[in-house]
Amino acid sequence: MQLGIMWPTRCTLVQLKMTSQDRRMAHGFGDLVMTDERLQRRQREREQTKAPRQGVSRSGGGDVPRTPSGPSGSDDGRGRHPFNGWKSLAAVATVAAVAVAGFMAFSSGPAVDSVTEAEAQSRATAYSALLASPGLALELVATSDIEKAISSVPDSVTEEQREELRADVNEGRIKLAWITLWDTHAEDGDILRLESSSSFPIEVMALHTKTTIAIPYPADGNVVVTGVKDGGGGITIAVESGAARIDWPTMAPGDTLNLPVMQGF
Repeated sequence: MQLGIMWPTRCTLVQLKMTSQDRRMAHGFGDLVMTDERLQRRQREREQTKAPRQGVSRSGGGDVPRTPSGPSGSDDGRGRHPFNGWKSLAAVATVAAVAVAGFMAFSSGPAVDSVTEAEAQSRATAYSALLASPGLALELVATSDIEKAISSVPDSVTEEQREELRADVNEGRIKLAWITLWDTHAEDGDILRLESSSSFPIEVMALHTKTTIAIPYPADGNVVVTGVKDGGGGITIAVESGAARIDWPTMAPGDTLNLPVMQGF
C-alpha cells in the first residue's frame, strides 16, 4: 500500500509494508469514516425535506397559522402589523369628521343677526323716549385730546378732510365729541354713516368690541345716522357717550334715523 503524506516543507511518497492485521484495521477505519459521512448526508437530506413541509398542514393543504412575531404580536402572520388596520380606520374617521365639519360650516354660512320681536319692540320704545327727551348728552373732547380725537376718525375720512377738521377745531369753528358704538348681535360687518351740518360723513363698521371715535358736535343738535351695509338680519348697534346709552333700532341699508343731542355746550 502506498500513502502520500503531506509535510509542511515537502511531500514524500513513503512505502509502507503492512501486515494483514494492519490492513484489516485500516479497512475498518475507512468503514467508520464512510459510515459517519453517510449519517451526515442523510441528516442533511432530512432537514432539506422537512423545511418546505413546515408551511403545510398534515391534513393536506392550507397554511399553518404562524405565531405572531416581534414584540406584542407585531406581525399577524401574513407580514402585516395588527395595528395598521386601526390606523387606517382612524385616518378615515378623521377625514370624515373634517369633511362633515366643513360641510356644516359651508351650509350654515356666516353668523347673522337674529333679533327677537321683544328686542325689536324694546329698541323702538327706547328710541321713542330719546326723541321725546332733550337728546343724548355727548361727551366733549378735551383740548389736550384733540390730536388723539382726530386720529380716532375712521379711514373713510381722507387726509385732506382730517386737515380741514384740525383747522376748524383749532380756529374754534367746531367742537369735537366722543361717541362709542358696537354691534350688539352677530359681528357680521354692519356699517353705518354718521353726518351732521357741521361735518362731512363718517362711516364706521360696528364690531363686538366697543369702538370710540370723535365726531364734530352738531351745531343744529342733530346727527343723521344712515344704514350702509347689513351683514344679515339687520344693522344692530348700540350707541354710548359718557354715561348715556341707547340700543339703536334695527336698520336696513338706506334707512335713516336722527340722533338728537343736547345743546348748550
